[in-house]
Amino acid sequence: MKITDLQLSEYGIYRGASWQPSTSSLNVVMGENESGKTTMLRFIRDMLFGYGRGKWQGRKGNMAFVRADGQEYRVFREEKERWFENASHEKFSEELPTLWWHGLTRSMYEQIFAVGLEDLQGASFLANDSIRSRFFMLQGGDKLASAKKDIQENKEKLFVASSQGKRKINQLMADLDTVNQELDHLSHQEKDFAELQKKQELLKKQIRELEASLAKDQEKDRELSKRLGAWEYYKRARDIKHQLDLSSQVKMFPSNGKEQWNQLMNRMKVIHDQKASLQEKLDEYTPKKKEDIIPWAREAEALEKLYVDLGQWRQTIVDVEALEEEKENWKLDFVNLGYSLPLWDRALPLEDACVHVDWAEGRRLAQSVGVRGNELHFWEQREPEVEAVAEEAADGDIQTEEDFQQMEDMASSLEQLLHQEAEIRGKIDAASQLEDKKFTFWFWLGILSMAGAAAGIASFYMAMAGTVALYGAAGGLMLGILCFLFNNKSIHKKGNDLEKWNDSLASLVNERKAISDKFPGQAPEDIDDLQAFHNLMQSRRSDFYKDQAKRQAISWKRETVRKQQLAHQKWTEEGKLLREKKEKADKDWDAFLAKNKLPKTSAENLSALQEQWQKIYSAEGKGKILDLRLEQMDARLDAYSRRAESIISKTKMPYTVDPDGIQELYEETHARSLTWQSIQEKNNQHDAYRKEMGKLDDGWASCQREMDTLLHLVNAKNAEEFAEKVNAHEHHDQLTKEWEAVKQDLRLYAGSDEEFQSLWNFLESGQYDDWMETHQNLAKHIKEETASLGELQKNQGAVENEIFRLAGDNTITDTLQKKEKIEAELANALSEWLTYMYTEEILNRAQAAYESGRQPQIMKQANTFLSAMTRGKYALRISEDGKDIGIVDSEHRVKEAKIWSSGTGDQVFLAIRLAMALSFGEQLEPLPIVLDDIFVRFDEERQRETLRFLMELGKTQQIFLFTCHAQTMRIAEEVGKEKATGEFIHLKSGTIELGA
Repeated sequence: MKITDLQLSEYGIYRGASWQPSTSSLNVVMGENESGKTTMLRFIRDMLFGYGRGKWQGRKGNMAFVRADGQEYRVFREEKERWFENASHEKFSEELPTLWWHGLTRSMYEQIFAVGLEDLQGASFLANDSIRSRFFMLQGGDKLASAKKDIQENKEKLFVASSQGKRKINQLMADLDTVNQELDHLSHQEKDFAELQKKQELLKKQIRELEASLAKDQEKDRELSKRLGAWEYYKRARDIKHQLDLSSQVKMFPSNGKEQWNQLMNRMKVIHDQKASLQEKLDEYTPKKKEDIIPWAREAEALEKLYVDLGQWRQTIVDVEALEEEKENWKLDFVNLGYSLPLWDRALPLEDACVHVDWAEGRRLAQSVGVRGNELHFWEQREPEVEAVAEEAADGDIQTEEDFQQMEDMASSLEQLLHQEAEIRGKIDAASQLEDKKFTFWFWLGILSMAGAAAGIASFYMAMAGTVALYGAAGGLMLGILCFLFNNKSIHKKGNDLEKWNDSLASLVNERKAISDKFPGQAPEDIDDLQAFHNLMQSRRSDFYKDQAKRQAISWKRETVRKQQLAHQKWTEEGKLLREKKEKADKDWDAFLAKNKLPKTSAENLSALQEQWQKIYSAEGKGKILDLRLEQMDARLDAYSRRAESIISKTKMPYTVDPDGIQELYEETHARSLTWQSIQEKNNQHDAYRKEMGKLDDGWASCQREMDTLLHLVNAKNAEEFAEKVNAHEHHDQLTKEWEAVKQDLRLYAGSDEEFQSLWNFLESGQYDDWMETHQNLAKHIKEETASLGELQKNQGAVENEIFRLAGDNTITDTLQKKEKIEAELANALSEWLTYMYTEEILNRAQAAYESGRQPQIMKQANTFLSAMTRGKYALRISEDGKDIGIVDSEHRVKEAKIWSSGTGDQVFLAIRLAMALSFGEQLEPLPIVLDDIFVRFDEERQRETLRFLMELGKTQQIFLFTCHAQTMRIAEEVGKEKATGEFIHLKSGTIELGA
């Protein structure tokens, strides 16, 4: 198909734009950045293959095209709506790739037909199975590749070679392993039953021993509980006896001592209450220092000074931003300055754009180039005349000794080829008489291998062996296939040899025929003609020697022009010297330009070059001035930042090091100063409370001294002992009566005087804590023994239940049935997997044979394209798998891809892609070829030769060449005028203009 009309109704920057590209010449489209070139490229792809997912909004357009059979169509894509019409406006809803191009995807189209600079390098696309199936195979090859892909997917659904695989065969093998483990476990049930019976007897013994120990501990605990019960009576008696002892210690006590004590207690209570009230006030507030409120108080003066400078700081930041914006604008203007200078015509680098140039040396070199050019011009005008020599024609067909020697060589080659043909015909006749064999040793060995494989599979299905037998069967099967292949090779050896000899014979006949066509005379047809041929050659030799004698007769005529030739030779040598000087002057001029990073131009443009360089130098100086100003302002900002950082770091607060942070810190400092003033008032009140607390402490100490005097009178250590002794002294008679009563109660609890005395002595030992600890330990031990007894009884019940369960368990029977089911499913799955594996191997061989029918033709055409683009300098050499690509130069030297220049690599891969695209057109239908900026790595000569080739190819194949370089468009227009072909389009901000 060829595109005849593009209508961009609403697409990117295009609105109502249209273009009718040429169908019989190369379409060269030039657009600078942001001109819509990339949008136009995307529009062509979208019209062919549709919009990408979610990329249809606001896109409307249509494209007309004509197919190879002359039928005209137009495809419409209005956002989500899509259809195409024929010339009769009959609508169709199918997608073009599915309908006509055998499922060609957008990705495949972009790898072969739509080529950008980044797509050229590398030959990985040649090994892509989907690419090979559609471009290296005949029509329908993609179906074979699709079938192969389906086979691989089905095979992988059944089995993957991984221990973590979750496919059907992997899962069945895992289930089979699990079932085998279950059977191994169930085979130990009888042993488990005997062990359970032993465990039951052991549990019964442990229960009896634990019950006896528990009864003994309970009896001991009851006796200890009785003794602990009498302890309460004993404590009461001990308290009464203590009071009696205290009463006996009081010898002298004043009559008003108790009243003095009570008054003293009241005074101390009042002081205590006052101290407690005052302490609450003291505890409510803790005095604070100024450093607690304003930790950075020492930096207040520095903060105040920096706060005063905030206006200058902020203004400096604004000035820096303005300068940085000015610097960015300068960078953009400086980079684009090169495009405005005709001699540069490229973007200028920001680093080392302009170096110091010795223009005096440049003028000297330019003057030298002009002088050498003038000398060469005047030398050409002084060329001496040399008269032509009129020679008499000698008799005979052979004029030179080289022609005669060439004829001798061809005669020798013809004789040698005839002898070789006779020898090969003898071999063919001998081989034809040999008997054909149908069966060899390899055939019977293959039969045995197949039988072994069948036996292994039978063993696996009959469960006579495990998966090892299956793997053995697979190995035997593969060995059998190899044996049959060797047998096939052996029985066809005769045919292969005959075919090889016939090919060699045909090659020799063709070679002899080629020599015969060039041979000046009657060439021999077979070995019987050699005698007559020898006679003919002898006659030719005689004629040649006679002709040489005649040629010697005319040699004297050449002497007349010898002096003229010597003069011309001297003139030639002078010209050679002048050319060398001119080349040296040109070389020195080019070295001057390269040394000073100046664009290549002729010496006559020196003045313009210096003027344009001065513009660059001035622009670069402006940038340096901006850098100096920025450096000075950055130093001021750094000084402000260091002052701010020094202050903020001492505050230990998360303020930013900028004017806003300093202002926030200043405001925070002011607020804290106000807070400190109120805190000072609270600190003064707290000091008053502390002084009042000191007076109360003095009153409390006075009361304490009076209390010590009263305690000394009754020999008491503290207030509690004082109260006890006073009370005991007042109630001495009552305590005596209570002592007799409690002794009587203990005697009744004991039962007899003897037991009372024993119990009293036991209680007087004072080991109540030990008795209580023993009682608690016994209670804890009894609880633990009770829990252990319950656990043992529970285990005994569980063991008895397990014994009962094992007696009636049928699990092993069910597990064996499950194993048989898994083995049957595994056998079926393996059979299916082997079928897929053999089918895949057959498809691989069929695909290899299928590809071989087209690839050589594509590579041959790619070689023709490469030769045309390089003017015969390089020829292509590629391996069968497409992974190794090389080229051969005109001197027959092989160059691998790793030593190619980038431009040579682009030409090689462009030639291959163009050959594949044209091959696709021969099989199915030609499609437009889109080339996007592929000349970036080409020098001018390489661009010119490639454009000549594309101009010729564009006459039959529709090609779109997009570029953003004016130089490429200029060369294309020059080549177009030379070839009288080509259409040139300019894109400018969404508009399409036809070139002149």
